Amino acid sequence: MLKQPMPESHTWRAMDAVRSLFQASIPSSGFLWAKSNPHSQCKGCGEICELLRWGEVQRRRDSAYHGSSPPRMVHRSYLDLDLCAGVSGCDTCRVLRRAFLLEQITGQDAERLEHPNNQFPIHAVLSLGSSGDSRLLLAIESPRDVLFSATIHLSNEPRPLPHSLTKGAPSLRSDLSELRRVVDDCHRNHECSSRYRWSRRNPTWLLKILPDDFVQLVEGPPTPVDYVVLSYSWGNPTTMPVDEWARIKGAGTKTIKGRPVPERLNPFRVRELPETMQDAIMVSASLGFFYIWIDNVCIPKGTNWDTEASLMHEVYGNSAFTLVASSSGKATDHLLHDRLAWTHRSKACQLRELWWLHNAQMPLDRVRFESPVSRRAWTLQEERLSPRVVYWAGQRWYWSCPECQVAEMGEPERISPTADDTTSRSCPQRFLELCRTGDEHQLHEEWLDIVEAYTRRDLVAPKDRFLAIAGLAVRFYNAKAANGGTAVTEDYLAGLWKDNFARHLAWSVVSALDSRQNLQHIAPSWSWASLPLQVHTQTKAPFKPSEHFKFIAVEHTGPAHASSKEDVTRTETGDPLTDYVNRGRAVEERGRGVKVIQVQGRLRRFIPENAQGVSWDAIEWRRGGRLSFDFGAFSGQPIYARNKADGRITSKDAHGGEVVGQLDYVVPSEDKPRDRFTPYVQEGREKEIVCLELGELAMLLLVPNRKWGQPESYRRVGVAIGYANRKGFFYGCETKTVRLA
Repeated sequence: MLKQPMPESHTWRAMDAVRSLFQASIPSSGFLWAKSNPHSQCKGCGEICELLRWGEVQRRRDSAYHGSSPPRMVHRSYLDLDLCAGVSGCDTCRVLRRAFLLEQITGQDAERLEHPNNQFPIHAVLSLGSSGDSRLLLAIESPRDVLFSATIHLSNEPRPLPHSLTKGAPSLRSDLSELRRVVDDCHRNHECSSRYRWSRRNPTWLLKILPDDFVQLVEGPPTPVDYVVLSYSWGNPTTMPVDEWARIKGAGTKTIKGRPVPERLNPFRVRELPETMQDAIMVSASLGFFYIWIDNVCIPKGTNWDTEASLMHEVYGNSAFTLVASSSGKATDHLLHDRLAWTHRSKACQLRELWWLHNAQMPLDRVRFESPVSRRAWTLQEERLSPRVVYWAGQRWYWSCPECQVAEMGEPERISPTADDTTSRSCPQRFLELCRTGDEHQLHEEWLDIVEAYTRRDLVAPKDRFLAIAGLAVRFYNAKAANGGTAVTEDYLAGLWKDNFARHLAWSVVSALDSRQNLQHIAPSWSWASLPLQVHTQTKAPFKPSEHFKFIAVEHTGPAHASSKEDVTRTETGDPLTDYVNRGRAVEERGRGVKVIQVQGRLRRFIPENAQGVSWDAIEWRRGGRLSFDFGAFSGQPIYARNKADGRITSKDAHGGEVVGQLDYVVPSEDKPRDRFTPYVQEGREKEIVCLELGELAMLLLVPNRKWGQPESYRRVGVAIGYANRKGFFYGCETKTVRLA
C-alpha cells in the first residue's frame, strides 16, 4: 500500500533536526556567541541589510532621528522562510522565523503559519526611535489584512542568549526542570504562602493523580495538601460540533443521591477526560504534584453551585499554583504542543558588523489578555484570586507570583511586594496584594479595573453573571471587614460597592449597544451587570464625588435573595474566623439579588423643555483628528442632538455650554413606540431624560420608570462625565430622594 508522502516543509525540518544533532555532538565552547555565518545568508538578508543601510544614513544625518523606512519584501512566504532557516541554515532567517513563532500564543496559532491559505509575502520595516532604539517590524500580509506580525530588536552589542532547552539536541517538548526550580524557589524562599494563603482547607473534592495514567476523585483531605488548579476555556458551543461540546460537558462528574458516581470515586483512565485536562494532569505530575482541581470534574453535578462559586477565593488562594491553559482554545485542544520556535539552537546574529538581531520576549500582559482563556468570564477570578500562576503558552511558559515573574529561558524579574509598587506594574496578584494591605482607595480602583476586564468576557450561561465573580466579591468584602470588625459599613449592591457608590455608578459604555441582548432581567439598569455580554466599558474616568449625593437604602431584592440585614448575621457560629468567612459569603449572596435602591442627590432635566432637536451632523465639527462642536448656526437657541450610531447625546442651553452624554443603548431598527418599558430612549422621547448628580462632573441619565408606577422612580439610560463647559449645571437644583431600578 502506498504511503502518503511527507509534506516538503516537514521533510526539510527533519533533515535540519538531524544536522543539528550532528552539530551538537561537536564540542564548541563559544557556540552561543558565534557570529552569524556570512555564507549562511540569503536574498532576504540582503533586503534587511538595505534597510539597515538606510538606518545608518539617517543616523549619520541626525543622531536623534526617529521614523520608519519604506517596507521591503524579505521572503515570498512563511514556508519559504522556514525552508531557508532549516535547509540553508540562514541565521538571520532563523531569527525571523523564531520571531513569528514566539508571537503565537496557542499551539494552533503556530500551525496557522504553515497553512497553505496563509502563504503571503513577508515585508520588513526598520523603525528608528528617538532614544536610539531600533526594531525590525515584520508582517505577513494578505491583500486585505495583516495575518501575522513580529518584532526583532536591534542593538550595537550582543546580548546573552537563552540556554538550550535540553543538554542534548534542541527539544520540541518542554523541559519542566526549570519550571520545577521556579515553583520550588517560590514555595521555599518567598512569603507568598504565608501572606496570601486564605486558609488550611482543601477543596471539597480533588482529583488524585495515580500511577499508570489513572486518576481518582477523592474528598479533600482534612489536612492541607499541595494541589494544582486548572484554569482553561471550555470553548464556544456555537462554533464546535455538537458531539465535541457533548464530550466536554460529559466530562462533568455525575451524582447519585448527592454523591459522585462510583465511576469517578474509583480509579479511571486519564484519557476519559478532554485533552486540555489530560495534559494539565501530566504537567502537574511531572512537577511533583499529585492533586489537581478541575471545575468540571471536582464540582459534581447537583452540587449547590451558588455555595461553590462563593468559595472560589479559597480554592484558588490555597492552591500550590494555578495552571492557565493559554495555549488551548477549547477543552478538547491539547495544552502541550511542539514548540517550533526552538527547533534550531539559539545563535547570535550580526549584520553589517554594526547590528545584532535579538528575538523579543512576548510580554506577559499579552499572554494574559489575548489568549482564548481570557475571553471566558469565569477565568478572571481564577487569575485574580491565585497567588501563584503558570501561564502555559504555545512556545513557552510564564510564571507570576507577588515577588517574581519569570519567562521560560528568561531572567527572573524580582518584584517588591509593597502596595506602592503594585500601582506601577502589571501584576495578576495586584488585587490580592491590595486586599492584604487594606488600601481602601486603591482597592476600589482595582474593583473598577475588574469590572472593565469582566464585562468584555463571555459566559455560556448569562444567569451566571454574578456567580462568575462571586469569589472576588467575597474576598473584597472580607478585606474591608478587617478581621470581622463590628463597624463594617460596606455592602455589595448588584456588582457595585456602597462605600464608594457614586464612583461605582459612573460606569459608561464605549459605544451604545444593541438593547435586545440586555440582561436587565438579571440585574437592575444602574448596574453594569445588566449590560449584554462581551461589552467594552469605561469605569476609571477622573471623579470627585458630589457632597449632595448620598446612598439611602436597599428597597427591594429579588425573590431568591429577599433576605434582610439580620439574615446576614444568622450564619454566625461564635467562631470569629468562621463567622468572618460566612459573613462575606452572605453579603455577596444578598448583594447579587438587589434590584431597587434609594439614593439622594440633585436632580434636573437634561434637555430644556423649549429646546429644538437638530441633526448631529449639523453641530459636529471635524478638522483632521480633532472632534468638537460648532453651534454657530443655532446662536441663542436651546438645542439638543443625538448620534443614532454610537449613542452620544448633547444638550445646550441658549447661552450656556453643552453637556455631552453617552446613552447605553441605540434605538433598534424595529423600535415599537408603544413599548414603554424598553431599556433605550425612544426617538422623540429625549426630553423625558432627567439627570442625577453623582460627582462634580458626573451624572446619571435617567427616565421615569413607569413599570413601578411610583413617583420619583427611575431607570438608568446613560451617563455624562467630564462636562467642563457646564460646571454649574446643577447650581440651585433641588435635592431629592429617588428610586433607581
